[in-house]
Amino acid sequence: MTLDRSQREFLAEAAEIVDHLAAGLVAIDADRKRGAIPPARLNEMFRHAHSLKGLAGMFGVEPMSRLAHQLETFLDELRLGRVTLDDRLMGALYACTDVFSRLLADVKDEKPVDAAAIGAVVQRLEGSTAPVAPSATGIRSLQLPPEALSALTEYEEHRLTENLKSQTPLYKVHAPLPLASFEKDLAAITAAIQHDGEVITTLPSTDDTGANIIFDLVVASRASLAALQERVASIGAFTIERIDLGGAPATPSSTAQRDQVTTLPSDDEGVTTLRQVSDTVRVDIRKLDELMGIVGELVLARGGLARVTAELKQTIGYQGLAVDLHRLVRTLERRIVDLQGAIMQVRMVPLGQVFERMARTVQRAATALGKDVTLEVSGEETELDKLIVEDLVDPLMHLVRNAVDHGLEAPDARVAAGKPRAGRLELRAFPRGNHVIIDVADDGRGIDEVAVKRTALERGVVDDDHIGQLSRRDVWNLIFQPGFSTRKEVSETSGRGVGLDVVKTNVSRMSGLIDVESTPGKGTRFTITLPITLAIIQAVIVRTAQRVYALPLASVLEIVAVRQRDLCSVEGKEMLQLRGQTMPVLRLDRVFHPDDASRVAAADGTVGYAAVVGLAQHRAVILLDDVLGQQDIVIKSLGAYLGQIKGVAGATHLGDHETILVLDVAALVQELLRGEERRGRAAALVAGA
Repeated sequence: MTLDRSQREFLAEAAEIVDHLAAGLVAIDADRKRGAIPPARLNEMFRHAHSLKGLAGMFGVEPMSRLAHQLETFLDELRLGRVTLDDRLMGALYACTDVFSRLLADVKDEKPVDAAAIGAVVQRLEGSTAPVAPSATGIRSLQLPPEALSALTEYEEHRLTENLKSQTPLYKVHAPLPLASFEKDLAAITAAIQHDGEVITTLPSTDDTGANIIFDLVVASRASLAALQERVASIGAFTIERIDLGGAPATPSSTAQRDQVTTLPSDDEGVTTLRQVSDTVRVDIRKLDELMGIVGELVLARGGLARVTAELKQTIGYQGLAVDLHRLVRTLERRIVDLQGAIMQVRMVPLGQVFERMARTVQRAATALGKDVTLEVSGEETELDKLIVEDLVDPLMHLVRNAVDHGLEAPDARVAAGKPRAGRLELRAFPRGNHVIIDVADDGRGIDEVAVKRTALERGVVDDDHIGQLSRRDVWNLIFQPGFSTRKEVSETSGRGVGLDVVKTNVSRMSGLIDVESTPGKGTRFTITLPITLAIIQAVIVRTAQRVYALPLASVLEIVAVRQRDLCSVEGKEMLQLRGQTMPVLRLDRVFHPDDASRVAAADGTVGYAAVVGLAQHRAVILLDDVLGQQDIVIKSLGAYLGQIKGVAGATHLGDHETILVLDVAALVQELLRGEERRGRAAALVAGA
């Protein structure tokens, strides 16, 4: 059973609200630790909870509506000062967003909701409010009309009382606004004042000029009266007076005067337009996949037309129909590129959505471990394909957890080492060609190479004869082994030996690469390289042993010309030496056609080309006879039977109707690594015998 359109729209809108709640909680937690939570932030969270309650209730998701109602009640108590937000209650708020996310996943998968999880969170929030304190009477001394004081809500009375306690100056802004633009002007006034103040209430004025609609805004601000007047002068001619000390009103300056134009409603109901303000629509990602598939077929048709054009030019020369067809093909090529780019832009989402979730993960891990962590984020606007972004969440979550737990030292240990008490964690993204680079770096203790080697020996990953031959990078790569962990005890955040193995697996699944660099005592940096999209991919068309293949460009780091002297043998394995680095060699003819796996170097000693490819943290080279070019391809399945061939991702059509195999670089490198492991075990057995 598939979800209908309304259910999909509910999931999309509810997930957006939950993301806003999660991001707001991280900000509130940071504000709390700094000593003060801005009222505007609490109001925004209160509105999100209220919206989620109404949305869930409208779509009949009663458990979510009930939890959102409890969250709304708690946030209202927090706004009214009846709750002191400590670590325990902060954890309960974080748990709320966890449960919301789980509920949405259950709705999407049509599973029964976990009532026990909801009940546990509700219990953590219930009973957290304190008895209501008597209302302060200080606000009765404010220079406000009695009808204005009687119209104040409980929350507004609380905010006035709190500002009186903190001796924050209180003002009344008397704002006559034209009917035609009062909503926009009122929003502009509020934004200008909230720069360093708070709009506590906005009340219609009892004055009557007939030409305008008039509001009185009660404002708390540390800014001077002159500064406030200057901020709102560009919006209109307003009178501002101090209401807590009986200050004289400030008369508007001549520069603040503005002609006031009254525009009457266009009909009896006062409605001037029915057009929506929003110019965005939600689109199901499956529809975009279908469109991208159509574009892929157009790419193939473009290649066929290019071939026909080339043959026609050879037959009749570059004249007549050949010229016209050539121009049409060039125009079609440009339009297909534009169409492909436009669809890709719709599929792209900023990484800021993921980074916000990581900020919350960092805060929770730091709280659980008793560490001070400062998260620095940059490149949030960098965009990736929506499908890749979702698959990126788990790898990043494991990396930031490991950084907080394993990488960053305890506060006292950092101080003893001459470092700031708070650890620094950096999350950075930036585009590079057709790829996006994501860095996760910390300024912690670095990777303990001795501990890694000791664990590798204990687990039998390497033996005594080879442990001393490992380079520093080889040692770092050991931490990606399945079940590998130097932590003896299991904590809430790590120590189970699954984190970095999951990272490697997920990054490989996205055709990505991962590198690690570490300096003892200074920190560790993980670098993930991902293709922008996996929909229509760019490939290098290569020839080896008289056969043509498509090599996905996302998996290729570089292609270099090599000679026979660059090849060597290390413990019976063929290796290539490139700029001081030795990498294992993969020959496609020996993988797919072992019977005719012969290769003769050219007379000048040239072997051909080497494509440096990667799988997660591993690097290898594929030897090639020739590189024929680069083009966009669409991968077609080989079916259930042929689809099981290792090292083949599928097939694609070239413009001349030729069908070639698309290489699965990840599977090829994995098979190469397994072969090395088998040879290593065999050699160990021989040596032991």
